[in-house]
Amino acid sequence: MATVWFRFRKFLLHKILHADDTPHAIALGVGIAVLVGFFPLIGIQTIIAIALAALFRANKAVCIPVVWITNPATIVPIFYGCLAVGRFIMPASAGSGEADAGRLVELTQGASIFEHAFWVDLFRLLAGLGEELWIGCLVVGVVFGSVSYFLARWGVTSYRERRRRRILQRNLLRSKPRPGVVVRRSEPA
Repeated sequence: MATVWFRFRKFLLHKILHADDTPHAIALGVGIAVLVGFFPLIGIQTIIAIALAALFRANKAVCIPVVWITNPATIVPIFYGCLAVGRFIMPASAGSGEADAGRLVELTQGASIFEHAFWVDLFRLLAGLGEELWIGCLVVGVVFGSVSYFLARWGVTSYRERRRRRILQRNLLRSKPRPGVVVRRSEPA
């Protein structure tokens, strides 16, 4: 577990926070990726997120890992939550929520994600859930995408400011003469 945390921290520090981009562009990339990640477009989410990031001039490299918040391990809780939000917004069209969630759980537990049949069944199930799922995904994606944008912008800005202060402080300490150390300057010949 420690190695996973170390790798994540190293990736976060060196690939995202040190990216040669503005905090706005990095945060916009995170926000777009979170928004797209909540839509039931498994398999093409990365392509859509990168295309939207290019369109809005956001950081495309940040989109790739963030858009994978929905993966075979997180499909059930994320899409079931989005479906519940969609059914709350559109109560007249509420149907068999428990049956749909049961089919989603069955699908993710019973098949291998490397089989073609898994993806075909998943797309059929998600398409069959209809507009409640899409409305719920839109609402949840916009809310979490907006929150992610502001948190990422704050995080990048505050990290860079702390780092700038540390570098200035280190340079200041290096430039001060140390007591007891005599610095001799050689005269030009």
